[in-house]
Parts: sequence; structure tokens; C-alpha cells
Amino acid sequence: MKLATFDLEIAKGFPDNGNWHESAPLGITCAALGLSDRDEPKFFQGVPSMTRAACREMAHEIQQVVRDGYTLVTWNGTAFDFAVLAQEAEMPRECAELALAHVDLMVIVTFKRGHYLGLQKALDGAGIPGKLHQVTLNDGTRLADMTGKLAPELWARGEYDAVLNYLREDVMPLIELSKWIARKKVMRWTSNKGYPNTVPIEKLYTVRECFGFPLPDTGWMKTDPPQRKRFIEWMPPLDDVIPPSASLEREMRDLPMFAYTTEGPYWQEFRYLLKAK
Repeated sequence: MKLATFDLEIAKGFPDNGNWHESAPLGITCAALGLSDRDEPKFFQGVPSMTRAACREMAHEIQQVVRDGYTLVTWNGTAFDFAVLAQEAEMPRECAELALAHVDLMVIVTFKRGHYLGLQKALDGAGIPGKLHQVTLNDGTRLADMTGKLAPELWARGEYDAVLNYLREDVMPLIELSKWIARKKVMRWTSNKGYPNTVPIEKLYTVRECFGFPLPDTGWMKTDPPQRKRFIEWMPPLDDVIPPSASLEREMRDLPMFAYTTEGPYWQEFRYLLKAK
């Protein structure tokens, strides 16, 4: 299996509540595309941020990688990376289709378990060296607690190598994690309380396929589970691609453009939730 992984860094930060839409547009400073048959990723970058033309070129290159037979994988790319790219490149329809047709490992575990999971925990569970936490700055000093939140500030200060090195370790280990999951057919991690957890992953499901998963039991959770509609609310509605004269219920037109895999009770509930304000 040929695998490709994608991740980007933004030019502007956003509040800790995770609602980045309030701060949009965020801009893209750099991105990386990792391929399983290459030792190093391809980087895309711009100063102070990538232009719209550069973002569009990057989106086209990702499309070409998919056409070349690579299985595209991200970690939370559906709700964030492709949403940001759609806005910066002004390609919502194309980025939506990329997102729905690709494998988002966080979507798989979130839809199966009803809660989010960090990439580092999944890497640790597979015994794969994880995200880079220590980077060297231009003056030779070492920053020991590097995170994605610091990337916009460091890029603005001209610490390009530090950010790119951090970005590399977001895409290359993800290739190894994807191979491990495809082979073991499971994801493993340890909870914050120290309990081992597993979730079966029979194959590398696309995001479109994940919407066919039954709703998990979240009665044990003390907080509200993530709403699936939040992952795709940025996508254009079906009205954008289907003529009004076509025979399709109004209710269906209000949904983002994805193929329906079943017509069971779950889809009825999903359509209802997606329309709810």
C-alpha cells in the first residue's frame, strides 16, 4: 500500500477553546506531504505565509498524489487542515472531496469511541517515536517544549527550520502508524488515568465510510461527546453541486456533499442532528 500523509501549520493562533473559525482566516505558513516511498516529506512554505496561488498549487498536488494511487492519511485533517486549506485556496468543493475520500485516523477513533484522541497517545500505543518536542533555534538555543501553538510565533520570528523540523515529525511517524494499524487492525493507547485502551480498526476507513459507523455508547462520559457534524460543517452543501431541478429532498440538499452508505436509523438521526442549530 502506498501511503501519503499531510499536515500544515497556520500563520495566526486561535483561542484555547478550539473554535478557530472565530479567528479565521488563519493563513498557512508551511505544510508537509509525506510519502511512504520517500525518506523525507515535500515541504510547501511561504513568508510571511503562503499565497492563494501557492495554496491552490498545493491542493492540486495533493489531488495528483491521490490519483497516483496513494492512500492519503491525516490526523484531524477533516475538521482542520482541509478546512483551512479550503478557505486559503478558495477550493471548498475540491478540499471537501479530498477530506471525505481520505483516511483521518482521529475521525475513525472518535466516531468509534465518541471522544477525541491525541496523535502522541496513538503513536505511544504502537511503540512509534512520536512528535518532536525539542527544536533548535537560529541562535543555537534549544526549545524543549515545542507545540503547534508556538509554530505561528516562531515562523513570524524567522525560525523556519525549527517549524519545518517539527512539521516533519507530524507526517513521517503518521506513515508508520498507518502501516501498523493496517497490519494489526487495532489502535492502542493509554488513558490519562493509566488504563490501556484499544479500538478495532478493520481497515483504513475513509471519512465517508466513517459516517456509516453506528453511534457509540457515550453514556459513561462526563462531558458531551464530539458532534459528528462539526467535522464537516465547513463543506459546501449539495445545492452547490446538484441543480435545483434535480429530484432530491430539500432535507438532503442541506447536507454536505457526501455519498450515503446506508439508510438505517443512524442516517435519520444524523440528518436530524446536522440540521439542528
